[in-house]
Amino acid sequence: KIFKIRRDLIINELLKIPHISCETPHGAFYVFPDFSYYINSKDDKGKIMQTASDLSLYILETTGVVTVAGDSFGAPGYIRLSYATSEEVIMKAVNLMKNTLGKLNF
Repeated sequence: KIFKIRRDLIINELLKIPHISCETPHGAFYVFPDFSYYINSKDDKGKIMQTASDLSLYILETTGVVTVAGDSFGAPGYIRLSYATSEEVIMKAVNLMKNTLGKLNF
């Protein structure tokens, strides 16, 4: 029951990030949203986010939020996020991601 609440929370929060889509997982403790819109964007230093791995590293370096790039799963443009944590941490992490993604240039 608690994981369903956390799953629904993380999906609802992710969908507040512009250009993100996310299917609802069944029986897992992670989500796998599509971040492909942000591929080929640039950070403030001009580094291009060529892959989900680049984007995942950018998120880690700018927010401390750990994600796993979909490249490792044969799903370029996707990033895996666990919701096996508290609701407070989920809210904080997604908000940090939303803010840092908003700083990318196209």
